[in-house]
This record gives sequence, C-alpha cells and structure tokens, in this order.
Amino acid sequence: MRPTDFFVEHDPSDWPPGGIGSGQSRLDEQLLASLRQGPLNDISEVAAGMGLLDLVQDELEAYGTGGGQQLDDREIALAITTLEAVTTRLGCPLRLPFRDFTRFRSYWNRNDGYGSWQARRDMVEELLAPTRAALLRFEARFGRPELPDQSIAALRDPAAIQEQIGRIQRAVVDDPPLAVGSAKELVESTAKAVLLERGFPFDDKDDVPALVSKAQRALALHPSSVTEGPDGTDAVKKILGGVMAVTTGLAELRNRGYGTGHGASGTRIGLRARHGHLAVNASITWCQLMLDTLADPNAPWRKLE
Repeated sequence: MRPTDFFVEHDPSDWPPGGIGSGQSRLDEQLLASLRQGPLNDISEVAAGMGLLDLVQDELEAYGTGGGQQLDDREIALAITTLEAVTTRLGCPLRLPFRDFTRFRSYWNRNDGYGSWQARRDMVEELLAPTRAALLRFEARFGRPELPDQSIAALRDPAAIQEQIGRIQRAVVDDPPLAVGSAKELVESTAKAVLLERGFPFDDKDDVPALVSKAQRALALHPSSVTEGPDGTDAVKKILGGVMAVTTGLAELRNRGYGTGHGASGTRIGLRARHGHLAVNASITWCQLMLDTLADPNAPWRKLE
C-alpha cells in the first residue's frame, strides 16, 4: 500500500471551517478503524504496515520541516495508533514517544531538534528505522506465493485456484492456520481442475491423497506411469513420489487441527509463520508441476491419448 491509499475523495464543501487538506481528499478513518480491529481480507498485514509507516513518516517529516502535512493532530494520532496495532500483530511493535504533532514538537525541543530541519528528519528516521527493517525482513522472508498466469489462464474455470492464491498471499505472513488450510484447499482445487480439463471422473468425497493420485495419473506424472524422456527416469519418479507424500503430509497437518477448515479443540500451540510458509511452498510446488504439465504442448500425457 501507498500513503495515498489511506485517503478518500472528499467534497470540498464538507470540510469543516479551518480543516487541513487540499479539499479533494481526506484521511480514510474507516479503513484505519478496520485495520486496528484486525487484518483486512484483501491486503496483507505487511503491505498495510509498510503503507502506514510511509504515511506516518511523510507526515512527521513534513510537520517538522516547515509544514505541508495533510493531517491534523487528531488524524496523525489515529494513523500512529493504527500503525502500532498492525506492527504489534506482526510481532514488531512500534512505540513512539509521542502521539501527535504537538507532542512531536515538544519531543524534538527536548532532544536537540530545535532550529534544525535535518535534525528532525534524522530523528524521525531513527525512530522508525527498526520497524521498517523488520517489515522489510518480513517481505524478504515471505515473498508473494504465485502460480504462472499463463498456466492458470489456460484453465476453463480458474476461479477456485485464483481465490485460493489470493487468500494464501494475504495469510502466509500473519495467519498460519489460514495459510495451512488454504494451501490444502489449493491442492484440492488444482487436482479437480486438472481432472476436469482431462475429462477424468472424481468423487466429491475423494480426499487429498485420492485426488492427487488421480490427477497425477491423468497427466502421466504418477510414479507408476510409463513414459519416455526424463519423466520416465527413476530420478523423476522418486521426485513424483515425494511430491505426492508432501501433499499427504499437508492434508494431515490441516486435519490435525493446525489449519482452518476443521474446528480446533484449543489453541494451536507452537504454530508459527514458518509452518504456514512450509505448507504454502509445498502446495505451490505440487500445483505448479501439475499446471505446467497440463499446459505443456509436448508433455508425455498428450502422447498417451
């Protein structure tokens, strides 16, 4: 997210007398309220945190270097409080020594910021740098899981897969149970999409191991399939057996209460972001193999038709 994403278009006639702003946009306080309550459905916590951090830094620097800020005291306080809520959920809580512009002025006067715009810029940077570094580490560690657009686009009905990918992208950093549950559902959706494309039957009661086995057979990717080229080698067959086992483990992890979809009997003790990332990577590996093979015009399964 960008700082501008936290503003909405506003009718100039609605501004109160003396209000701060261009008369064309105002702070989206409803969006901030939603972020304080919990993660958004369509935006990751890291993206929201980075956008808020940029907004707060821009506003504090503008106020501390001659004006030009868009927010007033009450609004910057809302932005700071929201940023604190998001970073707390991410495990890198920000705690500023002031709550608004007025208190920021008092802070810089007590800390050698009087009479120097650069000193105030440096002060803001120093206060926010640890949080920015933590958010950047999150971004680097948890990249956006994706499947090739061209492979998904080739499907007659890619909606279910696209929905699961979107949910996974939002959950992988800050909602491990949802990441685990969605990763398992992505495997199911992909297996069913492959079987539909190939015209192979399946039962709605089929579990993940059954669906995975049927889908791999449909694409001549089952370890028992007889094919020419690399897919028929012992080395590739070992890998194919391994990815089947990975999907089974993923389903078992979710079914034991560590993923959404089954009601947990209590707190999911020990579940961390790394487990969600493990589940997501496992599902992406299998699904990309299947979709790439389905879309490959020279894949061995085409010669078996």
